[in-house]
Amino acid sequence: MQLPSRGTFLYTIVALSFFVLSHHVAAETVKINMVFVPASEKGDDKDYVKLINIIGKLAQVEIKPIRVTDYNAAVESMRAGRAQIAWYGGKTYIHAAKIAYAEAFAAGVRKGDTTAGYYTYFVVREDSAVKNLDDTRGKTLALNSIGSTSGDLIPQVELRKIGLSTKNKKHFKRVVYAGSHDASLLAVINGHADVCGMSSRNFDARIADGTVKRQQIRIVHKSDLVPPPPLAYSKKLPLKLRQKIKKATLEAHKYGRIGGYGGEMSHYIEVTDSDYDPLREIDKLLSKTKD
Repeated sequence: MQLPSRGTFLYTIVALSFFVLSHHVAAETVKINMVFVPASEKGDDKDYVKLINIIGKLAQVEIKPIRVTDYNAAVESMRAGRAQIAWYGGKTYIHAAKIAYAEAFAAGVRKGDTTAGYYTYFVVREDSAVKNLDDTRGKTLALNSIGSTSGDLIPQVELRKIGLSTKNKKHFKRVVYAGSHDASLLAVINGHADVCGMSSRNFDARIADGTVKRQQIRIVHKSDLVPPPPLAYSKKLPLKLRQKIKKATLEAHKYGRIGGYGGEMSHYIEVTDSDYDPLREIDKLLSKTKD
């Protein structure tokens, strides 16, 4: 039997080593960060732990949640490349899509719901004299943060319908931005505000976890359905990786219980950038309107 030459043998070892190394590199898990807008005092990233774990296994990515203190910081994180996936509110998303290469791809449908959309509620204490939206004139109004959809943009829209503006000092005693939906609700409970405009999902979640008792408060106004807060990834990510992440998200409910904004989700549905065009139009109209 003729043995291979020393040169042939060394070439074979090098070739095999390269083959093993290349397969090892290809199989390495991609590491990415996910940022969350601060909608809740409870920590919104905690609602996503199970979903993140399932997406990680299906898409072969390791997702590390990162938290920020305001909505602009969530956008800046993706713009600067510190985060590659985000959970945004609708208004924050349209800003991120404009300057931070963000692309909406999915939104969660809560268990028992038939749509991924949600609402803005105007909430008062049970013993309040405020019975409807008109009665909020001259009162102290608490909102979430500038940049919030259901805690800033939509409240402005609803108030405009009855001739009130958060920017007109004659219309309200004070307008305060509490920093989160939970904080604005607690401002009402504790008597620091007469009424708050907040997300229906945070309202339901705080009733469910016992932070607030339903008999303490009343909803005096409910908005039209608001486009859902989306999951978005950076368009800087390779297309194949984005496709894997989207597919994993849309199929995650088949592999276990999953969470999202407002608690447990039934499943996630696909959304696209154009789904948020109505919010873009609203934002443009408000920015052009003079008080």
